Amino acid sequence: MKDLLSDIGKGALIGIGISLMFMLALSHSLSFLMIVTFLIFGITVGSSITFSYISTSKFLARFKFYNHLLVRIIHAYTVSGLAFFLVSLIVTRLPWSFFPSVKIAFQASMGVGILGVMICFAFEYVAEKDERIRLEQENRELTLIEERNRIARELHDSVSQNLFGISLHLNTLHLILQEQPEKVKALISQVKEMVGEAQTEMRLMIYELQPVILQEKGFFEALETLCELFRTRYNMAITCLFSGDETKMDIQTQVALYRVIQEALHNIVKHAQATKAQVTLNITNTGISTQIKDNGQGFLREQSETKGHFGLQGMEERISALQGKLHLSSRLGEGTVITLQIPH
Repeated sequence: MKDLLSDIGKGALIGIGISLMFMLALSHSLSFLMIVTFLIFGITVGSSITFSYISTSKFLARFKFYNHLLVRIIHAYTVSGLAFFLVSLIVTRLPWSFFPSVKIAFQASMGVGILGVMICFAFEYVAEKDERIRLEQENRELTLIEERNRIARELHDSVSQNLFGISLHLNTLHLILQEQPEKVKALISQVKEMVGEAQTEMRLMIYELQPVILQEKGFFEALETLCELFRTRYNMAITCLFSGDETKMDIQTQVALYRVIQEALHNIVKHAQATKAQVTLNITNTGISTQIKDNGQGFLREQSETKGHFGLQGMEERISALQGKLHLSSRLGEGTVITLQIPH
């Protein structure tokens, strides 16, 4: 209802503009009463056309034939011209009417019908644009929520467990400090190791939450830093092979590729039980090709959507948004290869 009233208000303003156009074109001498009549006429015409068009559009949208452009043009022309003519009929009965006859009012309504088509289509364009912006905003919010939920799960699964373990070790350290001093050094070493793991895990998560590194560093350098974090955290051999001109990639493509490679590495260290991985990226004049492969245990496609993770579907959606393609090849016991192709 709020949007409808807003549109009717805009239609009333346009109607005033149309009315002023007729006032300047048809009237040689203007009185206060004539000016007020023009303003009321414009508000009434604009509101009537807007309300009639929106109401009938919602009804006709249920039928497939209304998707045809010609049908919509005829509809907008008919509604605009008819609404203008009906209001004009009332004005022709006034002693100071600016329409000398019904015939003149009808001819004017035919011209207004053409103008109405353009105005109605402009309203539709603005409405569709606003709807796209709203949907994009909702998608960004959903993506942000997904990222927060994933980080929260990671914190619970890794850092919080490490901190809980550190707390237990410190309690034990307090108890054995006097009774078994020979075990204190070993326990302190374990606590230091757990603290180091928690710090590394936190650095990795903070890095994931701040892809601004793509603006601070080159794309290849940012990927190399990402791989180095995985090497350090998970003690896995990761080879990076990059070639081409990274300046040919826009920021949208960089962020999408960065997130896909990041998710692929996450899946490798958490599910593949791999000891080696390789990230290859080649930028040419025709497009971008990327490959992420590992020597892990492999999996079946139906097992790829692991509960609580971004998953293969999300990776495919990111690449599809760039008009690219993602191909996955995996066999049990033979590792997994993910291949990406993105055109320029």
